[in-house]
Amino acid sequence: MVRAGRTVAFTVLGDPRGTPILAAHGSPGSRYQLLPLHEEARTAGVRIIALDRPGVGGTSAAKRSHRASDTRFGGAAALDAVAVLDALGVAQATALGFSGGAGYALELARSFPSRIARVVLACGMVPGAPRAALARRIPIVSTLYTVARFAPLLATAMLDGRGPFRSTRAANTAAWPAADRAVMADAAVQETLAADREASASNGSRPAVEDLRITRRSYPLQEVHQPVTLLHGSADGNVPIGVARWAAATLPNAQLIELPQLGHYFAVTHPGVVISALTAGGATAAR
Repeated sequence: MVRAGRTVAFTVLGDPRGTPILAAHGSPGSRYQLLPLHEEARTAGVRIIALDRPGVGGTSAAKRSHRASDTRFGGAAALDAVAVLDALGVAQATALGFSGGAGYALELARSFPSRIARVVLACGMVPGAPRAALARRIPIVSTLYTVARFAPLLATAMLDGRGPFRSTRAANTAAWPAADRAVMADAAVQETLAADREASASNGSRPAVEDLRITRRSYPLQEVHQPVTLLHGSADGNVPIGVARWAAATLPNAQLIELPQLGHYFAVTHPGVVISALTAGGATAAR
């Protein structure tokens, strides 16, 4: 679709007539990142509406702004999401934030409370997490966040796998929990996610680096009043469980579901857990 002269790319997974879920992909990621949820969502009568954020995949970049809302995951990304809901005739939806999409899902709820009934965060990197909550993070991930803060161009090269960073991920595979290593080594899973890798890499990794930068900033969690369900693997080394515990204690209306021994990619191997959380609050309204 086109909004304000820009192209906004989105896809619908699951049941095209089902309960609407507005999904925010991770960093890096794209509208295809939640493809592993498609079959479970269709069976459960769930419609996942997934957008590419500005500058990612098929969505045009937005003009940079220094407004406060843009430092809090607002701006074009939130307006694009609401425009897609309008185009599909959806009056209200549940917001799903995966990993680095957590801040975008929370901001939609905060800025458009009449449009977002609930929030579900799957392995969510909740913005503003204190240092203590990140204590168990994989070292290379911590390094990436630090580099993104002080040298964003270098962080972009790291995520793109350019130059000396071609083998960075492979060299650090052993640091990931066993559950995540199994996903990385599963050829069928990687084939399913090939479309996501292609779309997320098509315009480079700079948008993902910007996500990492703003995730470090403080965020007014106390202004998100809708129910928030946090699904988090206890063995997650990308976003440690401490982040989810801190967020659950800080948000006004939150429930934390810890998944023993699971890592960052539990949505791939246990999609039913995510779908159950999305349907637990009952159907949301569709116009």
